Amino acid sequence: MSETVTVGIVGLGTHGANHARLLREMGHEVFGVDADPTARREFEEAFDRPAYESPNDLFDREVDAVVVSTPNKFHQPTAVGALEAGLDVLLEKPLAHDLESAERIAETAERTGNVCMVGFHHRYRNVCRVARSYVESGYLGDLTHIDAKFVRRRGVPGRGTWYTSEEIAGGGVLLDTGAHCLDLLLYLSGWPELESVNAAVDSYFGHRDDYAYLDMWGEDDEAKMYDVEDTVTAFCEFENGLTATVEVAWAANDEGSHSYRIKGTDAGAKLDITNSLNAVEPVPDQRNDLTLYEVRQGGRDHFVDSSVHVRPNDPYTDELETFVDAVVSGERPSTTSVHEALDVQRVIHRIYEARDD
Repeated sequence: MSETVTVGIVGLGTHGANHARLLREMGHEVFGVDADPTARREFEEAFDRPAYESPNDLFDREVDAVVVSTPNKFHQPTAVGALEAGLDVLLEKPLAHDLESAERIAETAERTGNVCMVGFHHRYRNVCRVARSYVESGYLGDLTHIDAKFVRRRGVPGRGTWYTSEEIAGGGVLLDTGAHCLDLLLYLSGWPELESVNAAVDSYFGHRDDYAYLDMWGEDDEAKMYDVEDTVTAFCEFENGLTATVEVAWAANDEGSHSYRIKGTDAGAKLDITNSLNAVEPVPDQRNDLTLYEVRQGGRDHFVDSSVHVRPNDPYTDELETFVDAVVSGERPSTTSVHEALDVQRVIHRIYEARDD
């Protein structure tokens, strides 16, 4: 990109600061917004640009776009305000804290015609794009089942922070890492319509007085505000006959894993993108693996396991480059669109509903 854009970052926590850093490295101008004066001061010191207390103060400036990295409950008012001010928007996932707010954002994006993307950054990994290409080309045949798993051994993101408040976050692990898991499940399978779902939605670990861990993403406030789930297991049936199991957990007595086992009538695949966070795992585990499983008949019946090697990339940078290209061109990108994010939100809503059945 040779054209410089001006982007306001609303929400200056870890994710917002990372967006600001990457945009600056790409040569773009950034401004900040956060209700916390300490966060604003740190932003101004780091980027030598103003940071404001309210998004409205930012909308009054000549900015081209906004990145929304606030707690989930504030996605709707921030995104709707930016879109109606004529600005393009990139929201951190999930789209919103509940389905009604997600639908309001999508409706506003459609009505205003502005770009609205959601930060499902795993979709930008080269290995995920390659996995999708095998499905799309028909190499695996008709998909029959996908096992989707995103589990951390210990990874509750700050017991007592907004992440563990149903009022502010809207839910727990399902809206956090589960949103990524469901997005990739739908992306890899070609966005089939969900027909039915059975789900177990539980909280086993984070509220316990004896919750043991080595590292934590946020501060441990001893679960003084903790009314969300930390474990979800769901079985989904889609209208095209595909079935899927979904397992997501902030904490489990198991090894950490972020993987997808894809079973087709002609071949199968395992996509393993386990990338542990240093903030929660003491031993880094960084994977970028795709394996194909086939049975062939040449000479004798035999099994073939093929390792696919692809150049690794920084998905956050590719995501932001896609967003900036869209801002400059005015053309909505086909990937990680607000409409795809709304489909993810609808599946999340269905899983929560299944819990109550």
